[in-house]
Parts: sequence; structure tokens; C-alpha cells
Amino acid sequence: MASNGDKGVVPALLCALDGPGPLVILPHDNPDPDALASAAAIKYLAKVLLGKDATIAQGGIVGRAENRAMVKYLNIDLAPVSGVPFDRDTLVVLVDTQPGRPNNSLPEGICPQAVIDHHPPYENYNGVRFLDLREDYGATSTIVTEYLRDSRVEIESKIATALFYGIAAETQDLGRESTPADIAASQFLYPYTNKRRLAKIENARVPRIYFKAFRDAIEKAQIYGPVVISVIGEVQYPDMVAEVADFLLRLEDVQWSCAIGCYDRQLYVSLRTSDRDANAGEVLRKTVGAKSAGGHDTMAGGRVTVGEEGLAFEKAAVRVKDRLLKTLGVEETTGATLVG
Repeated sequence: MASNGDKGVVPALLCALDGPGPLVILPHDNPDPDALASAAAIKYLAKVLLGKDATIAQGGIVGRAENRAMVKYLNIDLAPVSGVPFDRDTLVVLVDTQPGRPNNSLPEGICPQAVIDHHPPYENYNGVRFLDLREDYGATSTIVTEYLRDSRVEIESKIATALFYGIAAETQDLGRESTPADIAASQFLYPYTNKRRLAKIENARVPRIYFKAFRDAIEKAQIYGPVVISVIGEVQYPDMVAEVADFLLRLEDVQWSCAIGCYDRQLYVSLRTSDRDANAGEVLRKTVGAKSAGGHDTMAGGRVTVGEEGLAFEKAAVRVKDRLLKTLGVEETTGATLVG
């Protein structure tokens, strides 16, 4: 889905960004490698092709060790979204997210100039000048890599490394929801990557509390037939919920994994499935509401404010768990513990 006229993709993007106002690139909150890489590459293209500086605004935190290492070793500058002015003259690019979604900090009333994402469209977005949504791609970084390739600019090593890792992280090394476009983009980028920095990112050191969090998540995991669910409570950073869901899906004879955690009064839910005929995004939208979740066939995420209707975290988590099992058609019997 795109609305770029007859200009061609890259020229249409540059036309949308070539205005007098400041340029702000906004990925989703708590940005992952795909969002970080896409934002960094758009900033690079704006500088090289338009001579225009841009700010990457960060909502939430960068918590996962690999993501922090990526920011550090690839020199990705982030500015807290609270300190970035948004007004009518600001040119906003949303990457790896879309207007109206609960996972970004786009101020109400601000219409972005451009939206670039690999998730399904949630609206028509008629006011957006440049719209490039490719739900058949495994990563937003793949879309932006094509911009880089088609513009024939010099391939900067750190940008190539960021995009390569963004694709690898989003598709689990091209093993999850990857497409020929993702493979082609990875092959194009690899010769330009900095292998030493890439290794430092992929093998980022983690604190002791990381292992405690995984131990607690395993101890709290319950198996309901083909589904394993862990209500892990308070987490140090939101991405921990997704990490647990990815890890639990490796359990033998399980087709669905779900992790539920709380961070800053937000209930985070990550859902994964090995069933290629399923639609995790649709399942989670039915579970927590269409405006609170999104995703693809095999992976989805959502968040709900804890405290709505006076619900505490534990009660809200139980409600999500029960609704998920009902949506999946699984008996709500007492689950079996994973360990113990």
C-alpha cells in the first residue's frame, strides 16, 4: 500500500521531507533494532540527499542489552520525545509504526509527512503525503534498504550494519516471516557491515538481573495444552516481555507462547506462534482490543494501561490470559507448571 504518485518512491519521499520546518523521525516507543535502524537510515538519507539535519525522537526507553549496544556502537543519537518540539511546521516521519497506534508518542493533532512501516494498514491516512506500507515485508529496515540502494548513495558502514541487524533481529536471522525482499536486502548490506561492531551488538553483555528475570518467567509459566503463558509481573524494560515470549515458543509441543508483564503502569503482552496458518495479530486484537494491539501472522504485541476500571496488574493479567485462551479455543482448566 503506497501513495507516492508517479514520482518514484525515493523522489516522492524527498519531496515530502523537503520543507522549511525541522525534521523529526519518530519510531515506535521502546524502539527495537528494526525501528532504530530504519530511523537512522532515513536520517542519513535526508542529510546526504537533501542536506537536511534530522532528530530521532525516542519515546519510552531502550532497554534490551542488544538494543543499547546498537545505539552505542553505531552512534545512533536519540532525543527524548518530551524535549522535541512538535508544531505545525515540524516535518514528522513515522517509522515502524503508524498514526493513531498506541505504541508511539506522536502528539494528537500532528499529521506526519511520511509513514514507513511493514505492518498492516490500520487507517487510510489520507492526509499523509508519503505513505509506504508493505505488510508482505519482514522488516521496515528492508523497505529503507531499498531506498538506500535505489538512491545510489555511498553506503555508510554504520548504517549498513544497523539495517542488517534490524532485518536479522526482526526476522530471527531470516527464519521468521522473511521474504525474498528481506533476503535480497541482507545480501546487499552484508559486504558493507562492520563485522566487529555487529558481533559486539549480537553478543551484548547482560546484568545478573537479566538471568533472574528469565528464571522467574520460567517458574511462573503455565502450560494450557498447545499454549504456554507466563505472567511475569514487573519488568525492568518492556522488551523483556517479547524476549520471554520468543524464548518460551521453543518449548516442545507448544504452538503458542504468551508473556505478560508490567512496566510504568502499562500492561505489555507479547504473543508468538509457530502455526504458519494462524494470525497472531488478529488473535491479540481480539484479546485486548483492536486499538491496543497489532502484529503479523506469527508475532504480535500490545499494551493496555493498568488501572483502567480500577484493575490492578494481577487482575488485568488474568483477564488477558483468560480472554486469550478463549480466543484460541483452549479449555480454561488449571495449567500445568513448566518446571517444579
